[in-house]
Amino acid sequence: MKTTLIALTLTVLSSIALTAQADVKTMPPIQEYTYGTPLDIAEVTKTPNLNFCGVRPVDLSYVDHMGKAHTLR
Repeated sequence: MKTTLIALTLTVLSSIALTAQADVKTMPPIQEYTYGTPLDIAEVTKTPNLNFCGVRPVDLSYVDHMGKAHTLR
């Protein structure tokens, strides 16, 4: 019984690790925004957390009209 429980636990943990690793690979590279950068935003997928006081870089993730994911800093 213990062996089965340990094997099941290891299987679940490895599948969670593989899923997390797959998500990291699909993240687009971060592009730096400059004034005048042309934007083609079809859908915003992740908005920045603006609950702070001061100046700091924020990230905005979106999908363009061709379906390609972008992250803008």
